[in-house]
Amino acid sequence: MYKEKLGIIIATKDRHNDLRRFFVSLSSQGVKPDQIVVVDAGSKKCEDVLKDFPTLKTDYTHITPPSLTRQRNTGIKMLRDDITLAAFFDDDIEFIRDSLKEMMDFWENTGPDTGAAAFNNMSERHKKPGLHGKLFYIGHDTPGRILPSGFQSIPCSLDRTLRVDWLIGCSMVYRKDVFKEFIFVEWFDGYARYEDVDFSYRVGRKYKMFVVCGAKVLHHVQLEKEENSFLLGKMQIINRLYFVRKNRSLSVPLCYWALSGLTVNNLIKGYLGRDKRYAMRFKGNMNAFGDIITKRDKAFKRGESSWN
Repeated sequence: MYKEKLGIIIATKDRHNDLRRFFVSLSSQGVKPDQIVVVDAGSKKCEDVLKDFPTLKTDYTHITPPSLTRQRNTGIKMLRDDITLAAFFDDDIEFIRDSLKEMMDFWENTGPDTGAAAFNNMSERHKKPGLHGKLFYIGHDTPGRILPSGFQSIPCSLDRTLRVDWLIGCSMVYRKDVFKEFIFVEWFDGYARYEDVDFSYRVGRKYKMFVVCGAKVLHHVQLEKEENSFLLGKMQIINRLYFVRKNRSLSVPLCYWALSGLTVNNLIKGYLGRDKRYAMRFKGNMNAFGDIITKRDKAFKRGESSWN
């Protein structure tokens, strides 16, 4: 019996197969959450999926329009008063054996100055940056760091529990009391690129945050659809600049330098590598820079962004 009580919040939209896999893997865990909240923004409601798992007591709500940050904020309000830990999962997460037990064991033994922790995503690996990454301040040798440019290194497939500067949003846990001070910024609308960087970095400036090595998950992430790559390219620029501009500890000039390196990378992969997604991301990058030069970037409509 743990002294902490865990509530899980899942923001989902039209990915019923992913959600079903999530619940199958959750059902196999030896430790179960004390509450589950599903915040659905799909055109076809996912209630039929939830009915297949009657032993997992789940609270459900449906909201429109789709917005990851708004769905998460809605889920927080639905947590019971006795819940002390709020976990956020993407619907394409799959638990590895004893993952929840490992996470709850961590919280049972950590101090009150710990505000958040993330699961160890085994689907990706941290790669030390090459010359391009180091030159443009895009990468860091140590996983889980935020660079002065506002770019981050990914804390995945770790072999030890590690204190980090930010948490990946697909599988993270916060003390519920944190939300008395912080909320997910709904400026990040729709798909909400980098909202996890923005939120966790702010929390991490006040509280300790960790990635728990033994709490392993798989993230079955898919590449964006080609028709959405242009919009993703815009978000790569606009959303990153928004994050850096609001944090005085970061450098706007270095961010512009890093974004130029990102744009060059998309150009090379898109045209020399003949990858249509990267080519469209490059076009989106250039369009965003045009909006910045003409001072139209604040009018960028993130509500149009796709979930994928």
